[in-house]
Amino acid sequence: MIEPLYRGSVKDLLGPLTAGGIAGAVEALVFEYTDAYSVFDWGRMPDLLPRKGEALAVMAAGWFDRLENPAVWREFSRSPEAHEIRKANRAGGAFNDICELLQRDGLRTHYLGVLAAAPEARNIVPLRLGDAGKPMRHMAVRRVSAARPVHAQVLGRAVPDYAGARLSPPPRLVPLEVVFRFSCPEGSSLIERVRRDPDYLVTRGYAETSIQPGQKWIFPVLELFTKLEPSDRPLSFSEALAISGIPGERLQELLLKTAWVAALLRNHCQSVGLELADGKLEWAIDRDGGVFLVDAIGPDEFRLLRGGVQLSKEFLRSFYRETHWYSSLNRAKKLAAAQGTHDWKKLVQSPPPALGKEYKELGSHLYMALANAMSGRTWFPEAWPLDKVTSLVSGLVSKGGERS
Repeated sequence: MIEPLYRGSVKDLLGPLTAGGIAGAVEALVFEYTDAYSVFDWGRMPDLLPRKGEALAVMAAGWFDRLENPAVWREFSRSPEAHEIRKANRAGGAFNDICELLQRDGLRTHYLGVLAAAPEARNIVPLRLGDAGKPMRHMAVRRVSAARPVHAQVLGRAVPDYAGARLSPPPRLVPLEVVFRFSCPEGSSLIERVRRDPDYLVTRGYAETSIQPGQKWIFPVLELFTKLEPSDRPLSFSEALAISGIPGERLQELLLKTAWVAALLRNHCQSVGLELADGKLEWAIDRDGGVFLVDAIGPDEFRLLRGGVQLSKEFLRSFYRETHWYSSLNRAKKLAAAQGTHDWKKLVQSPPPALGKEYKELGSHLYMALANAMSGRTWFPEAWPLDKVTSLVSGLVSKGGERS
């Protein structure tokens, strides 16, 4: 058994390893998707959602397979949705040129395949998802370096310093989260940012100086946030360039590729009766300067809706919003900001409480049902139907945090 290189809030990182296959030996890592979940930037919460890890691995592998396939892009390019986003695009011919490349080559990603079991040796041979006989929780990916910023003291305040991170050898993670939004549900953080700064969207290439809950866009709103800090914070384009160390043309490329990926994923979600409202993607830069998609793709990164009901970990957040722990967490974040320290977690006065039983059971079935629907294959025969999951999520959220 290969020991974890890093333990994350939802998945562990195993390696380094060597992945064999048609393309020859590749330096690789393995994502081990766990049944853990995280909310409010806290990290691993005290409970597990049975089979969540397997469901996430199935969904991520399925989406990477689709995104890498030029035939999928050619089919999508002929759809009404692709025609609409071309007309609404904000980058002219550069946006259409990227679509032409995707139809020819597919999208470059870090995905190598899945593993039927945890790796026992340093040499692995990944499988394509279609060749897997049962759900798995291990996915092989190309190795990417990721150097976290150090926290320098400037006039008594902790400030993230990315100087070392920019020198990390390629292929390396671009330390940005790219958020896309096709709609703006009630409570979206974007509403508050635009309220505080009416020029927020204008500086990012959009005409709106105010937005309303429920507003929708054909070409998604694209935002940039920090990736490797204790709490994500929004960035202007100039700040993103300074942090990442990539040239402006590469920043535009990953933004436009995000828009195309988001559009294709939204189209696929629509085909199975789901609405993709928003989500986030992460990218890396290769030795030749090209960008490619990395990290995870799934409901933990996306806001999915069915009949207006959010099918994501948002309903788990609703449980914790009614707790003293959540109030303490918000106070700690404000206090840390006032003190100029980055470690707000040590200021939280109590650990998060255990999840209510009905939330825990429903969370497990939510991920399994989404995996069945998204893949078009019954990986989890025990999963409740998606209609039942939707109804139960709606009922729990409407009860406003009532405990089981």
